Amino acid sequence: MFKQFNILDENGYILVNEEKERLLCLIKLVEDRIKYVKENRKNHRITIMSLYNYKACEEQFGSPYQIEKALSCGRLYKMDKGVYSDTGNETELEVLQFKYPNSVVTLGTAYYLYNLTDVIPEVYDFVTARSDRRITDPRVRQFYVPAEVLKLGMVIQDFNGEKIRTYNLERLLIETARMKSALPSDLYKEVILEFRNQTKLMYPAKIAEYLVGFPKRNLIEKIIDEEVF
Repeated sequence: MFKQFNILDENGYILVNEEKERLLCLIKLVEDRIKYVKENRKNHRITIMSLYNYKACEEQFGSPYQIEKALSCGRLYKMDKGVYSDTGNETELEVLQFKYPNSVVTLGTAYYLYNLTDVIPEVYDFVTARSDRRITDPRVRQFYVPAEVLKLGMVIQDFNGEKIRTYNLERLLIETARMKSALPSDLYKEVILEFRNQTKLMYPAKIAEYLVGFPKRNLIEKIIDEEVF
């Protein structure tokens, strides 16, 4: 159809070939999104973020040339090395969590997201299993826990529209007590005071349940009992 007829813009001017190509690409983007929603609605598989690695892009677009074409017309956005989006709206933290899917946001970053402090973190604090590979990205500070406790208390929390993989308050308190000696003293005192103010929102039974699998459980429990509850 578009080869047989000229395409006009809103002022009635004929679009040149480059503008036609961009319009057709945007139309294709809308068609793809409608198709995606229809295919996934019944199975409740519609995701919040639309992030892809390069392999997924090749499967969707067919070739490196088609990927570059999609990037040039705004049908696809390169968010980071090896990370692409079809919206371009994801935050840096969402992109980093996509890059490191076995990580959980913790400590300084989680404190800021939960409004336990107004100190803006200089890096993102991620925790992973001890067996996971080292994260070399300078934007990330990596901490380790035994694999069997990594996902205890993990939640997908909405922070102003960001869907972040982090810990609930009970588990974050455990992490705070566990890492007491590694945290700046001023920050530690600030967040412990905030935890005291939020004891009514936390469940001691959850803390006790999570602590079962932790090394130095008794020491962590002692710190929490003496300084928070």
